[in-house]
Amino acid sequence: MKRSTPPKGGPTHGPDLRGRIIGERYTIERFIGGGGSSSVYAARDGWLRRPVAVKVIHPEHARSLDQRRRIRQEALVGARLSHPNLAQIFDYGTHAEDVERGEVQPFLVMPLLQGRTLRELVSDGPLPWPRAVGAIRQLLAGLGALHAAGVLHRDVKLDNCILVREHGREVLKVIDLGLAKVTREQILSSPPYSAPGAVVGTLLYTAPEVALGEEADERSDLYSAGIALYELLTRRPPFRGSAYEVMVGHVERSPAPPSEVATTAGIPAQLDAITLQALAKRRKDRFSLASEFDAALAHVLEANDADGAERDDAGKGQLIAGAAEALAALAAWTDFNPEQAEDAAGKAARLDRAWSPLCLLLQILREQA
Repeated sequence: MKRSTPPKGGPTHGPDLRGRIIGERYTIERFIGGGGSSSVYAARDGWLRRPVAVKVIHPEHARSLDQRRRIRQEALVGARLSHPNLAQIFDYGTHAEDVERGEVQPFLVMPLLQGRTLRELVSDGPLPWPRAVGAIRQLLAGLGALHAAGVLHRDVKLDNCILVREHGREVLKVIDLGLAKVTREQILSSPPYSAPGAVVGTLLYTAPEVALGEEADERSDLYSAGIALYELLTRRPPFRGSAYEVMVGHVERSPAPPSEVATTAGIPAQLDAITLQALAKRRKDRFSLASEFDAALAHVLEANDADGAERDDAGKGQLIAGAAEALAALAAWTDFNPEQAEDAAGKAARLDRAWSPLCLLLQILREQA
């Protein structure tokens, strides 16, 4: 059956669900955005009487077992991880769009974030470099929590980072775990999903090893974060052109230092060096952990004594070294995964010895359990 042209203000792909109730509790109010595979709506939770965002997967993207497994994985990962810089998943379900044809639309329920993506922010004009650094530090805090839990995001980009105001401060939320890969099966009840041989993610942010068909790891996410930093500093990606030219750029070409692209931004040489290290072709030449990348950025802020107001924004929402790993340890313990908890606590202690008592506490609790 051919669909009619969607009403003005609605999605350009998939059925228009405005005014419908799905999951017997979510009243769809307005279309927020979306693309070829999903639509995101502002909705009202009739049970808890609160505003939410509902991401609805289009029927044609939920027909195969692999597609449904990936959607369920996004829901499970998003529901089990709680961190100030990650958008949590509240609920997951399916909506029958066409019962006779057997078409269903899986949906995920999330907080309704009132803010702007980093893509929208950088499109407004040049961003002071301390504020750019502050935004990336919060992105790294979110990635650090994901990595400590054994999850790779695999689609880090400006569009998947939203800045919101919480308690009077600017907080960045990392969204969209649709392409995430779980490297520790304890977090899920089903095996991790991955499409072998496929380049996963967005080409402008693709790490060299991923472009070459190799397995991604934490440093691949950090490369993408480096691309995001480069864009915030210069208002352009390091590699542009056709898909082939961008791919070759990631694999073979060295980007110009940000200060040479944004000549009037006052970008310090140390920040140039940090950005280029994040974009190193070989994984071993990059930062190994999100916390290492963050510490380097914190140091450049201190060393250059940035303007007080910008420094305040840059530091807001940040966690001390090892805090993301410590939070992951506590989350794993409450999820009855003592071995994963002790592993994450050990990482926290290696980053900052102040977390050593946490390791001891978890060991004692495990012995008494």
